[in-house]
Amino acid sequence: MKKGIIKTLFLIVMIVLAILLGRAAGDALTGIKWLSWLGASAKFGISTVNINLSVLQITFGMMININVAQTILLLAAIFTYTKIK
Repeated sequence: MKKGIIKTLFLIVMIVLAILLGRAAGDALTGIKWLSWLGASAKFGISTVNINLSVLQITFGMMININVAQTILLLAAIFTYTKIK
């Protein structure tokens, strides 16, 4: 039981690090001509929708912005996790 929790936490930490390092690498490498493709990103999702019920106001929305470097690092993190598991 404890090993399963540790492995799950390890996967979550690897995914979060891949997202953060991928964003930083993508932003840093956009200035280099032959590595600028790592910073190319796609943005998709649902823009915010507000529902005002006079007593209660609800806002829905979700946007995802991912670049090539993040995608590569996410795939590497998942591949590494499966090899370690």
